[in-house]
Amino acid sequence: LAVTEEGLPVDYKLFSGNTFEGNTLIPAISKIRKKYDIEKVIFVADSAMLSAKNTAALEDAGISYIVGARLKSLEGALKDKILDDKNYKEISPGYSICAIKEAGRRIISSYSQKRAAKDVHDREVALDKLLKKLSKSKSPKSYLGAYGYRKYLKLEGASAIAIDTEKIKADARWDGLHGVITNSKLPPDKILEKYNDLWNVEAAFRVTKHDLAVRPVYHWKPRRIKAHIGICFAAYGLVKHLEYRVRLQYKKLSPEKIRQTLMKVQTSILYDKKKKIRYGLPSKMKRDARKIYNILNLKRSITP
Repeated sequence: LAVTEEGLPVDYKLFSGNTFEGNTLIPAISKIRKKYDIEKVIFVADSAMLSAKNTAALEDAGISYIVGARLKSLEGALKDKILDDKNYKEISPGYSICAIKEAGRRIISSYSQKRAAKDVHDREVALDKLLKKLSKSKSPKSYLGAYGYRKYLKLEGASAIAIDTEKIKADARWDGLHGVITNSKLPPDKILEKYNDLWNVEAAFRVTKHDLAVRPVYHWKPRRIKAHIGICFAAYGLVKHLEYRVRLQYKKLSPEKIRQTLMKVQTSILYDKKKKIRYGLPSKMKRDARKIYNILNLKRSITP
């Protein structure tokens, strides 16, 4: 799904369900680039798209990219540089950035106090759950499915589980850190700014999944599936343009809030059995509803 910075829909492309996501990248970019005659592309994606194959393909196509990095998976020397406070420059109180060159690319790492506080809180919640579970059972079999806890556990002897304090300390060193890998020549702060724009695309998918309930798709013939998605894309276009116009001319309202507001604009029908006449009694419109109607140049009488 291609959207503008405001989340307004531009285009979309469908792939078969059994297509590996990593293989959709270059065909999708190539199609958009050719169709809309785009000269300069900066591809931004989360770490799921980071692979040697994808980055090589992007470089071969002459495309700049900013992709989320798995900092803990980098080689030792790079990790040491990222964890060294001396390599960071403070941009604003509680927020600093570090840029490291590596094989013709750059790793841009940022530290945020707010993010660090969240990381500490999340770990404490996980450890609290873990301690409660350990108080009931220390058998290794009890933790086979505990994926969220497993990294903080270690074997004690052959039949007991304990908390690995060294692992907790090592994990804490990464609190507040987030990084990207890029071949772009933009300044580090601009690169992170572009990466943060990813939420526009994520927000677009949230609307299609939740507000429009695109899935599940109950069709199995390709033409019916394409028709289903085509209708959903048209609906998404209407929803986002309405949301955009309301935000621009009034205030920010979510698609669901707009829907709920408009659902309350109703007309009650009263039927006079003697005269055999129907009377329409319009409901009183609240401020938000009146504003939405005015923005769309819609007239609605409140006279019965």
